[in-house]
Amino acid sequence: MPLSDSQVKALKAGPRRQSKSVGDSLILVIESEGRGGGKSFEGRLRFPPGRAGKQVPVRIGPYGKGPGKWSLKEARDEWDRIRAWSKQTGRDPRDLKRQEQQDALPQHSGPTLEQAAEAFLEHSRTRERTKQGYRNMLWNQVLPVLGAGVPVEHFSWDHKHPDGRKGREVVLDLKRTIEHRAPVQADNVLMVLRQVFDHAIDQGWMPRDQNPALGTKGTKSRHKSTPHPTLRWEQLPQFFQELEQNDANGSLVTLCAVKVLFMTFLRVGSLVPMRWEELDYQEDLWTIPAERMKSGRDHVVPLTDPLKEVIETLRRVNGGGEYAFSSPRSRGSGHMNPYSINQHFIRMGYKSVLRAHGIRSIPLTAGQEVLGFPAEVIQRQMAHVIGDKVRQAYDRSEFLEERRKFMVSWCDALLAQGLKV
Repeated sequence: MPLSDSQVKALKAGPRRQSKSVGDSLILVIESEGRGGGKSFEGRLRFPPGRAGKQVPVRIGPYGKGPGKWSLKEARDEWDRIRAWSKQTGRDPRDLKRQEQQDALPQHSGPTLEQAAEAFLEHSRTRERTKQGYRNMLWNQVLPVLGAGVPVEHFSWDHKHPDGRKGREVVLDLKRTIEHRAPVQADNVLMVLRQVFDHAIDQGWMPRDQNPALGTKGTKSRHKSTPHPTLRWEQLPQFFQELEQNDANGSLVTLCAVKVLFMTFLRVGSLVPMRWEELDYQEDLWTIPAERMKSGRDHVVPLTDPLKEVIETLRRVNGGGEYAFSSPRSRGSGHMNPYSINQHFIRMGYKSVLRAHGIRSIPLTAGQEVLGFPAEVIQRQMAHVIGDKVRQAYDRSEFLEERRKFMVSWCDALLAQGLKV
């Protein structure tokens, strides 16, 4: 039975986000107590119509009285209007509000939000891989919601939008929409928007002290990051025995990838696109190009005898292709999916016990406690950035010989723990 206005008013926030139907696919969303317990209306409609369509959420606005807020009756009337428009035009129901917002905005000669985003990326000094991530975030999650053609000035903190919200509310509403399903991503979106608006302010496109994406304690997600699951040193013999038994039926390429991962403790995004041309057997070095490294710098891995044995096993299978970890499905033209390693761990029964990234903690811990190497040598082999910005700018030392000694000891220790090559 549809809720009445008094029932809507009486509903209380709880420890979790709630969704209550108020009739005709109109939903009352109640945020958790931790997020303030605010109430807002959202319509849900399958588009395109029929079973093939996906259910799309259409935000109406916050519940209450005053500018930009909606009573239950007003929300129902607005939802009826949106559904009728979508049915009549055959368009996505979310397009109506976007169109009306664009029509209501006064003409402005200043740059649009999309142009401000382009200018920010053009002047950003971040490495290309990070910049591409920013671009994907802006063009896939931000511009479709906020409006690519809206003048960037209209997102100033105090600028009032046609629906009664100010620029700050518009930006935080976007963050909240993302937050309930991806809290860390929501924080990242706010961070990137803050930089876009800072650049716009620097260019004189927005008023000073009007950045609507400024962070405060109240805007930070309550999500707590947890370390990636990993194994203790004494657990490795059992793991290596199960890896070799291969009850999970992993391919030879996957098994080799896991072994190389343990020996090099690289990030999987740096590991699996390895090309044969990156290997130098005369110098016994594997050079990973900067675009595959989080640090944005070339990274060298000393080649030990056990590591070369695994690589030669791969060469017998994939030596005719471009990639060492070539995917069978790609017929030699592509590398394996980086997520395949974690999938193999799951099939081995190690879900929530071990992840590929968690392997990186094993050498840093055991390398000091078991092998007695200094942390800085191990961290350099892990491609960690050492020191403050001044040291990063001037310190070009690589400790290559010390790292080579560590890698030899590390691979020998893995063999002693049961790793088979």
